[in-house]
Amino acid sequence: MKTWLIALVLAFVLAPTVVAVGCGGGGDEEGSSVPTDRPTLEATLRSIAPTLDDLPSGFAIQAPGEVFTDNEEAAETDPDGKQAALDRFTEWGRLLGYRATYMTNDPVGTFMKGGTATVTVVLSLFRTPEGAMAAMEWGRGVATDTSRNMALTPGVISMEAEPMSFTSVGEETLAARFTGKIRPQNMAVQVDVDFISHMVAIRQGRATAYIIVSAIGGAEPGPEVEALIRILDARLVQALQ
Repeated sequence: MKTWLIALVLAFVLAPTVVAVGCGGGGDEEGSSVPTDRPTLEATLRSIAPTLDDLPSGFAIQAPGEVFTDNEEAAETDPDGKQAALDRFTEWGRLLGYRATYMTNDPVGTFMKGGTATVTVVLSLFRTPEGAMAAMEWGRGVATDTSRNMALTPGVISMEAEPMSFTSVGEETLAARFTGKIRPQNMAVQVDVDFISHMVAIRQGRATAYIIVSAIGGAEPGPEVEALIRILDARLVQALQ
């Protein structure tokens, strides 16, 4: 039974790249004092990233665990193609990204009773705030573009996306709601799983953070969405001081 839920996890590991995974600041003068060495960038991202204590009880990080994405890696799943993505990253000065996905330890119970099944977190650091602003603006154009989202989510057979009302967090906030059905691939028994996902992206200075919280079993993502995004916002402020 857990196999199809892993497929759901994989789908939403890819899906977040649509929103704002690869963005950075434009121009070097304003961001000349920003650290750009890999160890410092990784340490900064880790200081922002959530821990298991920040998540609802009963969740565990999924393989491959924490992933840091350079420009080449981030461009692989860009909806506009790799070269177009690399061109944007170069223009905007993208520095480094981070991604991790967590899944409930009780997928069967979650499916039967309804509840949050997966939480995906994506962070990005840039040279300047202008690049992060460009990231959010680009994200607004693709967050609710169903065709682009479906192209990046293996096994998704239907999906609807719409803007979602959400309290203002950080310097900018972007939120969308996804509903659809996923059919996990390479399974002996065909199972279609309905899902509802809330995506919330925020910008704080020269960084963005966003989460996709996905529920199954007829449930809607709950208060953990706002709780987690506020935790990330506070850590962004502290990390960028």
